[in-house]
Amino acid sequence: MNRRAFIASGGAAILGPMLFDGAKSYADAGVLSARETAGGPLITPNAKFFLYSEKRYPEKGPSAIDIDGLVATPARYSVDDLANVPSAKRLLTFQCYANTAGGPLIFTAPFEGAPLSTLFDKAGVKPEAKAARIEVIDGHAPYLLPLTELQRPQAMLVGRWGAEAVSHEHGGRYTRLFIPGAGGNHQPKWISRITLVDSAAPEHPAPPMAGFLSPAPPETVGSMAGVTLTGYAFCGPEPVGKVELSTDDGRTYQAMPLPPQPDPRVWITWDVTFRPPERGFYVLRVKAASAGGRKQDFPGVIAVDVR
Repeated sequence: MNRRAFIASGGAAILGPMLFDGAKSYADAGVLSARETAGGPLITPNAKFFLYSEKRYPEKGPSAIDIDGLVATPARYSVDDLANVPSAKRLLTFQCYANTAGGPLIFTAPFEGAPLSTLFDKAGVKPEAKAARIEVIDGHAPYLLPLTELQRPQAMLVGRWGAEAVSHEHGGRYTRLFIPGAGGNHQPKWISRITLVDSAAPEHPAPPMAGFLSPAPPETVGSMAGVTLTGYAFCGPEPVGKVELSTDDGRTYQAMPLPPQPDPRVWITWDVTFRPPERGFYVLRVKAASAGGRKQDFPGVIAVDVR
């Protein structure tokens, strides 16, 4: 595939599958070498956090959250009350369920907030409770989330992330829920009530995803000396089981050595250096699978124009 055909394809199969008819076999397509990023997983600055909402932002956020339903002791917590709950602090990755490989709807940062486990312990969750109906004030229908997600370690009402307090646009201090490893569609904002119920609800894990972070897709310029690309993989709440890379338009892949992943709720990040066999236009792809066998639907794609 040449550059003109790549551009005509829409920058590259980032939004869907695309078969390329390049002439190179894997043996002719250069050499890849990978290593983990220096210092471990990359941390996203607050200015790069994605902002996504299905509804309009309310003019003002909730001032308190009620916890009721199948609990022994219903309670109301003001935002100030939640700020005084002993906090959970952890580096975590947040990915929107609608993110594409290498897309912007993902970030990794230190999270700090009021643990749901502490609030549920104080409320005394009854044995028949299976899920929570979570009401929000932005016009979205109530969320029904399983207790198996809500009781994960570090599931929290977030007060701070990265270097800043959670802004109103992101759901507000302590009225924004975060469930490590769940897809973004299980992360309500502007919460006013959490009601424990006996209805069943499915989990929604974040989809397996690997992509290129920098240079920003879909295209970069390389040289015969090689080009170094930074990428990531995330399969939360499961560990990443495999990351595969291709330099021949996806016809063949090779598994890369995985960096350590002490916490599956945090992405792994890596640098890969591509050394081409000759000048030309190359399309590189990357895809991930979770340790449990869930597979990425569409690969991350970047084109390298070697001059």
